[in-house]
Amino acid sequence: MEFDPQAFLSQYADAYNARDPEGLRAFFALEDPRFGIFEDYTGSLFDGETYGAVLEAAFDSTAEMSFDLLRCDRFDGFVVIHAIQKVREMDEEEGIGEALIRATLWVSVAGDSPRIVTAHFSLLPDSGPECCHPGGCQGS
Repeated sequence: MEFDPQAFLSQYADAYNARDPEGLRAFFALEDPRFGIFEDYTGSLFDGETYGAVLEAAFDSTAEMSFDLLRCDRFDGFVVIHAIQKVREMDEEEGIGEALIRATLWVSVAGDSPRIVTAHFSLLPDSGPECCHPGGCQGS
């Protein structure tokens, strides 16, 4: 199967930005017994059933998501995507806040459509104005 990691990430972000939990579920192999999502900033490890419930929260989100692809490696029926996930939140009182999250996604490309089987998300720390991103690595 041909796989375009940038298109995959863009479609994933589009489903989030459309507040479409069912669309988001389509990107994850929630029923796969190997499924696991680890968020080091929450200290949580999610199985498929629990993460399916987490995806429901996208319906109530007001943030916008995008990705910057860093690299993608292929291993037989899997690809490993390394990306920076950007989540921007508009708040009337606090202005714009942006979280930058290092995302490592193991995506099965063996079936009809690619599905995330496991992933690790880690929040990038704020390194101040000397960081390469405007507002520091964490944003402001």
